[in-house]
Amino acid sequence: MTKPNYTPEMLAVIAQYDSFDKDVAIDIAERIGKSPRSVIAKIKSMGLEYYVQRPVRKDGSPITRKIDTVIAIAKALDMDALELEGLTKAPKAALEALLREIP
Repeated sequence: MTKPNYTPEMLAVIAQYDSFDKDVAIDIAERIGKSPRSVIAKIKSMGLEYYVQRPVRKDGSPITRKIDTVIAIAKALDMDALELEGLTKAPKAALEALLREIP
């Protein structure tokens, strides 16, 4: 018979938490002797909600895609985003500057 990867005691440690994110996973991993990645996988396999930390820029602002900026420009100009499809090739800074200047 194979030994389970997570013992009932380890699962009890996980159950002590109300919410799960990277910091909690690291804390649990240290307490039960598993890697944080293993703990995150176990949390997800247990059907518990795990909050993923979204990447941010160095200045702390959220990372956005150029297409999202083009869609916002189109919306501000009351246009169809498909009409501005070529703008996705423009530098991101230029698109953001354009969006800021639209009243």
